[in-house]
Amino acid sequence: MCKGFRSTLTGPALQWYINMPTKSIKSFAALSDKFVEQFASSRDLEKNSDDLYEILQHRNEPLRSYIARFNQEKVAIPGCNADTTISAFKRGLFPEGDLYKELIKYKCRIMEDVLCRAWAQVRWEEDVASRAKAGPKYNQKSSKPTRSDRDEPSHSKSARETNNPNRGKYQHRPLSRPEGMMVSTWPDISHLAISKPKLIGVLRQMGPQVKWPPKMKAAEANRNPKRWCEFHSDHGHTTEDCIALKMEVAELLKKGYLQDFLSDKAKNLLNKEGPDLLIEAAPALPPQQDRVIHVITG
Repeated sequence: MCKGFRSTLTGPALQWYINMPTKSIKSFAALSDKFVEQFASSRDLEKNSDDLYEILQHRNEPLRSYIARFNQEKVAIPGCNADTTISAFKRGLFPEGDLYKELIKYKCRIMEDVLCRAWAQVRWEEDVASRAKAGPKYNQKSSKPTRSDRDEPSHSKSARETNNPNRGKYQHRPLSRPEGMMVSTWPDISHLAISKPKLIGVLRQMGPQVKWPPKMKAAEANRNPKRWCEFHSDHGHTTEDCIALKMEVAELLKKGYLQDFLSDKAKNLLNKEGPDLLIEAAPALPPQQDRVIHVITG
């Protein structure tokens, strides 16, 4: 029987059997005892509920990740004790976290209640994180005028602005880039010394170098049929007001095209500062006023 036992062994067990001293085994029972003694530590131990206490939440670990690790370990334990599961889950939480404090204050009798509170905390944490990522967008929205500012009567605004000692201080000076909003977002193509119709003709001759825009996406009923754009080949705004045309001209200027059509002043500026300055140099013009109403308050 001892010789037949050898045929069932492979790997380290077979090597152990080969290395045994000759005539050191007198019976199969002795061989069995030595085999168990040698390889007892290699067998997989059955997990129990107390093993859950080894699962701990790391300091910067999201709660969702901790719950997933805990549940993965829990399902591998047959007949897991409910009270031990709840206790181990609480002990594994980061002690300074909100969920740990809540579970200590309010006792849960079943694991389903614990997970219900845990997933509610997960939703709160992830919502806070998503808002933090979208912070710049919320800040931009907050810069819009409030309803009270929009609804304020014009004479009240005039009186407030009249009492402002800084009013008019920078009225005739273009704002610099750090001061923000008055610098034109779109390039000023007035640097070109050709008319817009001729410019469109030049662009058509350039072939694939020019990216032509698609038709306007606005609904037909919302566009002015009297305003035609040669760049879009569609109506809705004029060629002079076409933002897509200005952007395309700016890109072409950066790549070195259209520079033969620049005005003399723009060519001198280009030679000194480079093409980017042609795009950033011109401030946006203030809207034209049809009339001015002066109000005297007292």
